[in-house]
Amino acid sequence: MAEKICAAAVDAATYAIDKLYSYRVPDELREQVQIGTRVLVPFGFGNKRAEAVVLAFREDAGEFKLKPIVEVLDETPILTAEQLRLAAWMRERLYCTYFDCVHAMLPAGLWFKRNETYTLAPDADLTALRERDGEDGQVLALFEQPGQTLDALAGEGILVYHSNTVQKTGDKTEKMLRLAMEASEAMSHISRRSPARMDVVSLLSDGGAMSQKEIVYMTGVSDAALRDMTKKGILRAEYEEVLRAPDFSEVPRAAAPVLSAAQQQAYDGMAALMDENAPRAALLFGVTGSGKTQVYLQLIAHALEQGKSAIVLVPEIGLTPQLLRQFAARFGEEVAVLHSALSAGERYDSFKKIKTGRARVVIGTRSAVFAPAKNLGVIIIDEEQDAAYRSEQSPRYHARDVAKYRAAQTDALLVLGSATPSVETYYGAKQGKYPVFTLTERFLGAGLPEVIISDMRGLAREGRSGIIGPDLERELISTLEKGKQAILFLNRRGNSRVIGCGVCGWVPECPSCSTTMTYHSVSGRAMCHYCGASIKITGKCPQCGSTSLFTETPGTQKLEEELHERFPSARVLRMDADTMNTKGAHERLLTRFGKGEADILIGTQMVTKGLDFENVTLVGVLDADQSLYAQDYRAHERTFSLITQVVGRAGRRFDTGRAVIQTYSPLHPVILTAARQDYEAFYESEMQTREALRCPPVCDITMITAVGELEQQVLSSLLALKTRLQSLMEGQFADVKAPVLGPAAAQMVKVMGRYRYHITIRAKDCARWRRLISGVLREFMQDGKNRGVTVFADSNNEM
Repeated sequence: MAEKICAAAVDAATYAIDKLYSYRVPDELREQVQIGTRVLVPFGFGNKRAEAVVLAFREDAGEFKLKPIVEVLDETPILTAEQLRLAAWMRERLYCTYFDCVHAMLPAGLWFKRNETYTLAPDADLTALRERDGEDGQVLALFEQPGQTLDALAGEGILVYHSNTVQKTGDKTEKMLRLAMEASEAMSHISRRSPARMDVVSLLSDGGAMSQKEIVYMTGVSDAALRDMTKKGILRAEYEEVLRAPDFSEVPRAAAPVLSAAQQQAYDGMAALMDENAPRAALLFGVTGSGKTQVYLQLIAHALEQGKSAIVLVPEIGLTPQLLRQFAARFGEEVAVLHSALSAGERYDSFKKIKTGRARVVIGTRSAVFAPAKNLGVIIIDEEQDAAYRSEQSPRYHARDVAKYRAAQTDALLVLGSATPSVETYYGAKQGKYPVFTLTERFLGAGLPEVIISDMRGLAREGRSGIIGPDLERELISTLEKGKQAILFLNRRGNSRVIGCGVCGWVPECPSCSTTMTYHSVSGRAMCHYCGASIKITGKCPQCGSTSLFTETPGTQKLEEELHERFPSARVLRMDADTMNTKGAHERLLTRFGKGEADILIGTQMVTKGLDFENVTLVGVLDADQSLYAQDYRAHERTFSLITQVVGRAGRRFDTGRAVIQTYSPLHPVILTAARQDYEAFYESEMQTREALRCPPVCDITMITAVGELEQQVLSSLLALKTRLQSLMEGQFADVKAPVLGPAAAQMVKVMGRYRYHITIRAKDCARWRRLISGVLREFMQDGKNRGVTVFADSNNEM
């Protein structure tokens, strides 16, 4: 029989040495090793066991003696052929390893944990070992290099290696009981003095099975009695799988919505694209409150009618409760949800439900784009402009790009929905890459909010302090008097961005990051929002002992305190990372607000998108300038989008909404266009800036970042990399030559004790360019002089 050889992506392989490694498949594992299964393999000079994924089979090993696969970890392939192609596509573009891509696709519950042990082999010759190494030779070696020595002894047949590999999360089962004999016969085995046991037999007399928990609840019988009945053969125990995925069986079903003329036109156009059974994309450009979700529902229903499935992406976990209720009411148990707020078990079960085809409608945040949905018909990205769709960890993918690839591979329709499309997406539409379907009016004829631009300049000279200006205070009073609700947006959590001493000038700075700490009044601590370090604020300056402490740049906690002072009878809810840190917190808070149990909802970005409350007639944007002047080419776009989105939360039904934008730049074009919700004017102005700066979508930007504990080493290493890059562009890569800017410090130069600097190159992101960048990165990582410095590349991310 010919030797079977597989090619596998190994977890332990760094980017510098990442490739498909060949392994020999032992005869006893030939049937188990399949493409898409995970295996345990020896890797490196010490043959350390590492996890790997089989991606292909090979015909010939060449002249090399191959190492064998140690163990197969999956009974069936965990990855489909489509997912493996996607992993290869991502690796080629994102400067990451094969295994990074595989890891991103699978939920946390599917990963393994190992408890490696070694036992003495039954036929081990210890006498020969002592004669060779001396009585204590191996003992000493175990203390110096335990891993290598144990593996060496296992190789000699003296020890036996046990991986003890178990999946972090497995199937959850529930014990079910049914009668093992006829009911009349079962009764004859039970004493008349045991009425509870007789009730059990009566309960199960129809031949069905019931969970042990339910039987105990309904009859009052003890667990011990049930165990005894099972032991005597009266009952038979079975185990059924129980899904931990969210249950939508109790959500009342809803009929298909009646679409407006504009919605129907948009739906008809996109349904026609879906019916072409070819890769297509479309932009659904609708003002806030125009009813894009209703169009999504109809498109998904159309896909399901054709036997296809759908994926819906949302940027925030906080959006999923409201959205889920709508989708569950329409599609019931065919809905599955994937996001990080679920437990590992819930994510694992949702993944299984999708993979087996029991769920054909997937709703989730960024990582849900990898859901193994069968026969994809449509992928919908709601609020497609949101930065949350970009991953900040390797692989540094954008969900929109992954969705485009999946749609192209499966002949599906990609729908990009937004009231404020990203500049890149709208540019693509303008270039004719995909059609635009517009919804220019709000659903049910509601009007857009009336917007007040509140000029905050000079208020301090007039003796007015606090976060809430006079215009917003007046509108809040009017709103509360009418029994309506308000949403206030301040994109900064904590009490105050800065706390310090007014006598000596002391300000708490993070010892590990180049930033000041944010004061949190609830805990009485100043905290770094980058690494989590904190110190207690006692009310006295730790340097001079003064009690004259000041606070500046208020956050959501400070806003909450001020609202309680100015409106003592108002009921206030706060929605930020500090209050949403428990499971189900988003849904509980939004449910309370939706039921009218609060008058004012304040929050960070969580309140800007997707929320739909008919009683909300006022929205306040506090500190609208916060992101306007950030050192990032997307700063204007982000500010416009945030303001437009949060203003759109007001007046979404029959009452005309009002919005107050508090700003120190009332004449800034971004503020003015956002107040008018005039996206076209903003886009034209922004494109002029992008063309002048040669920023996306006009030109691609590649950023190479170096990170390390020694600042000088980071800078010198990055300079050497820049020099090498420039020399290659003068030689064999002259066809992609481009200017290299930097090194420059990152916006936050020091995070968790590690310094960050980057170089920036504006050049077309093509296969030839990626080959150059990939080669330079691999060279850098293999150079021993750069030990202690981590380097990575990213395309079209924030500068």
